[in-house]
Amino acid sequence: MGELPISTTVVDGGTGEPYRFLDTLSFVALSGSETDGRFSVVEMRLREGHCPPMHVHENADELVQVTEGRLTVFDEEGSQEATTGELVVLPRGEAHSLLATEPTTIVTLTQPAGFGAFVADVGEPAEERLVPDTPPSDAAIESVQRKAADHGIEIVGPPPADREP
Repeated sequence: MGELPISTTVVDGGTGEPYRFLDTLSFVALSGSETDGRFSVVEMRLREGHCPPMHVHENADELVQVTEGRLTVFDEEGSQEATTGELVVLPRGEAHSLLATEPTTIVTLTQPAGFGAFVADVGEPAEERLVPDTPPSDAAIESVQRKAADHGIEIVGPPPADREP
C-alpha cells in the first residue's frame, strides 16, 4: 500500500480561511489540494435553523461529526437526531439535508475531496468570525444552485425544515 501524499498534520479547529457559506461560518481545515484530492475537511458553525436544500453528493461520501449541538438529519427514508459526539454517515448518491435545531458545530469530511472547494467557491470571505444570525440571502442561495453541479452536487428538493422529525 502506498504512502499518503501528505505529511502528518494536526489541524486546530477554527483555522483556515473563514467563509460565510449560506448561513454558516465555515473553515476549510484541509483542502483537496493539501491531500492530493483524497479528502477535504470543513468545520461549520451553524446557526439554529440552518437547513440546506435536499441534495446529493454524486461522487463523494460524507462524514459529519457533531462536535457541539444537535441536528436533525434528513434522508429519503425520514429523519434521525444527531447530538454532540455523534457521527453521521452520508453515502454518495443518497439525498440528504441537516437541520440545526440549536446552535451547532460540525466537522465534515468528504472523500474524495471536493466539498471544501465548493465552500470556497460559493462562500464569501468572512470579515468577522461570527456565525450569521439570519437565513442565507437570495444571492447566496442562487449561487449555491448555480454552482452545485460544478462540484458534483445535485439539488433535489427544498430545505426539509418544515418536515416533521
